[in-house]
Amino acid sequence: MRDMKRCLSVVFMWIAMSQFSIAQSSDPVLFTIKSLGDECFEEVRKSEFEYIYHKNNSNVAVEKKSLDEYLQLFIDFKLKVMDAKLMWIDRAESYKKELLTYEAQLTLPFLRDTLKEEELAREAYDRDAYDVYASHILVSLEGKNENDTAEAYAKINTIYGELQKGVPFSDLAKKYSDCPSRRDGGSLGIIRPFSTVYPFESAVYATKVGAFSKPFRTKFGYHVVMVTDKKPHLRDVRFSQIMLDDSIAQKDGFADKLCEQLNSGKVKFVDMVKKYSVDTASAKNNGDVGYLSSLPYIPPFFADHLRQIGTTGKYVVLKSFVTTHIVVLTEVVGNKPYDEVRSEYVAKVAKNDRGDLMMGDVVERMKQKYGLRVYESGVEPFYKLLVVSGSDESHAEYWKLTEPLYEFNGNVYSQEAYLPSFRETRYYYHAGDSLTPKQFVDQQLDKYFRDLCWETQKNELKQRNSDYRNLLKEYSDGLLLFEASSRKVWNKAAKDKEGLETYFKENKSKYKWSAPKYKGCVIRCADKQTLNKVKKMLPELATDSVSRVLYREFNKDGKTLVKVEKGLFSEGANDVVDRDVFKKQVELKGEGFPFVTVKGKTLSEPESYLDVKGPLTADYQNYLESKWVDDLRTRHEVKIFNNVLKMIHE
Repeated sequence: MRDMKRCLSVVFMWIAMSQFSIAQSSDPVLFTIKSLGDECFEEVRKSEFEYIYHKNNSNVAVEKKSLDEYLQLFIDFKLKVMDAKLMWIDRAESYKKELLTYEAQLTLPFLRDTLKEEELAREAYDRDAYDVYASHILVSLEGKNENDTAEAYAKINTIYGELQKGVPFSDLAKKYSDCPSRRDGGSLGIIRPFSTVYPFESAVYATKVGAFSKPFRTKFGYHVVMVTDKKPHLRDVRFSQIMLDDSIAQKDGFADKLCEQLNSGKVKFVDMVKKYSVDTASAKNNGDVGYLSSLPYIPPFFADHLRQIGTTGKYVVLKSFVTTHIVVLTEVVGNKPYDEVRSEYVAKVAKNDRGDLMMGDVVERMKQKYGLRVYESGVEPFYKLLVVSGSDESHAEYWKLTEPLYEFNGNVYSQEAYLPSFRETRYYYHAGDSLTPKQFVDQQLDKYFRDLCWETQKNELKQRNSDYRNLLKEYSDGLLLFEASSRKVWNKAAKDKEGLETYFKENKSKYKWSAPKYKGCVIRCADKQTLNKVKKMLPELATDSVSRVLYREFNKDGKTLVKVEKGLFSEGANDVVDRDVFKKQVELKGEGFPFVTVKGKTLSEPESYLDVKGPLTADYQNYLESKWVDDLRTRHEVKIFNNVLKMIHE
């Protein structure tokens, strides 16, 4: 889609230029950075600094910086970002892709249709108050062409006619439906908001109990829906259980009798869980299973029975596919007021296909805003070009398109504006597809106009909305800084063994220990004989090779006779080291490997950078970053406009 994006950028670039000068006039430059060795120059404006400064100094838990202090930190930050650009990190495809993804996510809250969003969220909440039991008959459109679509439509109408004559719904579902639910007469169980595509859900909730819908279409095909029941929905329940062995449960009505005893208080539930429950997971928690919504799988009929119990504290016998259960509800979570869960439903609407519906409305309004007008005479040649065989070069005369194609934002654009996108997308079309050439071109052209609207709207948003612009800039700079810091500091510090060793030697006094540590191996053996053999071998082994040699010698043929733990041990870190090295009275904890010995030495201070690698690496990273900033300050010229700085309030 690279050509398409390039084409779109040309179309709306003039809009950006005209609005950019207006935005700059009210937002003066705070400081500039000029690279002395490279042709790189950047202006940082007052609004960007104010946004970052006030954002990072608003948290009372964080030490606040003065304006001058923060300005210097921000300049260092911007110098690193410029260095990232000099390393061409901003040209990397991974950077561009991640930034585009974030930009798309960021744009939606600014451009979304809040009224439509609220309407859809409230509708979902209201529907969520009920569980609707539905069945359907599907005539699938998967893999069908245009002729098959007409046949499918005729077929669903024939079925609908049979239903109107009184033929049982389940009989017709078993005979005609293309859905696996045909085995159960079309039964889908409970349908709830967001459990299926929005058009299907809407048809279910619009159909009365005992009635069937008119034929309707979704992306899967044509449907007729029948609603068999509708019940109030309890948001969630928490329950405990005694899962009985079925052979015991059914003997002389044992389950029913035990349930009666529990309800009368003759026996305690916790005692009966320990005595009879065969579900070890819930038995460990005194029978508590948890919230129904948090369980990975509960059969719908079983979940339905749980919800219908309705009250807490009453013991009930329930049957499942597996066995017999005595259950008790310990908590019933009712439907919360809409205001409390509104954000939850808004988020679901955005992720659901309702979001596409909502965005479609936004795009249609944008088309009206920008005065989009398509010239049909300009579109028609593309229908013919779609099916032209051979290379583009062999049909060069077909590509000489200069007639007006569309009007947008007061300008008329010729067919040439759409050609790059058309050349790219035409190869996705194959003769025999379900779409005709006209349908395919119209579909792709609509996507082109949709993208054109979005790109133009985003460009306008960048100019007029400082919050959006600063958020996007902050994220972009953050990506660049992260990659540059990885290359210049973090990865370098982790891999620079020579540098770490040198830094350790020059700063050895910083890494003194308050108490000695033991550096070496702790060896645990399964039996006395193995321990004796190990002790004979240890004097000849270097510490670094102990685990490799001992594992090869003693752990074979599926048997494990030796375990080795290598490390730098402080007092209290290892029971064997505490006893045998630091001479403490401790009890050994090595279950199954009670015979122990050690190999290593006691150190009063670190002998290598590896002994303090964690804190040393952190310090070395700070050292590298400080050197990086000093170098950037040397290689770049920073000019601060103090008259603008005085306009910023702390």
